[in-house]
Amino acid sequence: MIVIKIGGNAISQLKDDFFHQVKEWTKEGQQVVILHGGGQLISSTCAFFDLPTEKIDGIRVTPPSVLALTSHLLTNVIQPHFQNQLAEAGIPALAVNQKAGPLFTADYLDQDTYGEVGEVTGIDEAVLAQVSQDGNEQNPVLLVNSLASGPNGPLNVNADSAAQALATMASADQLVLLTDVPGVLVNEEVVTALNPLKANQLIDQELITAGMVPKLQAAFSALHHGVHKITITNHLGQGTKLEL
Repeated sequence: MIVIKIGGNAISQLKDDFFHQVKEWTKEGQQVVILHGGGQLISSTCAFFDLPTEKIDGIRVTPPSVLALTSHLLTNVIQPHFQNQLAEAGIPALAVNQKAGPLFTADYLDQDTYGEVGEVTGIDEAVLAQVSQDGNEQNPVLLVNSLASGPNGPLNVNADSAAQALATMASADQLVLLTDVPGVLVNEEVVTALNPLKANQLIDQELITAGMVPKLQAAFSALHHGVHKITITNHLGQGTKLEL
């Protein structure tokens, strides 16, 4: 399995070589799962409706009003739009959340700090079984967003953390964190390889900040749990390779 996490900002910047590579992987029999975020569309829509847009350490603070909007945009706007993009490129895809509901189960991350934000605890096997049954003939790409079923209803999960959890729990061969920059940047230069010690030093020096911090935390967690090949990039080629 190959898990690709695509930030909401990166979806609009995908080039032909991305779709070509995904198509080749599916032809080879690889199960490709794309986990997508909402990014700027969520932020701009929240701002339009005068809803909070705060992030803490790269994690979106999500009161109930923001959760309702986020859920709608991720499931009913971004996911079907991305499914259509793949179809136009000749790639069959299943919109998992639209068809069967949240793939993940979760508990609150820190309700006092983040609101309706979760930390993945598992994968809903019933959802996975339904999707697998529906798509077993075409080997479709599975489109998943980062919403989860929580103890009191849906929860929003940081998409990088959700991708890490999925890659780990599914024993994925590869995790690609696709973003709108060509890799981890330090002084506007791409760091081609990065280990946890060097990453923590750069974070302490505030040379790596904002949304890249939870991205790295998720990536190194996946490495520690057995996902051997992890890349942060803006395409499916070069970028920052992560290593222990």
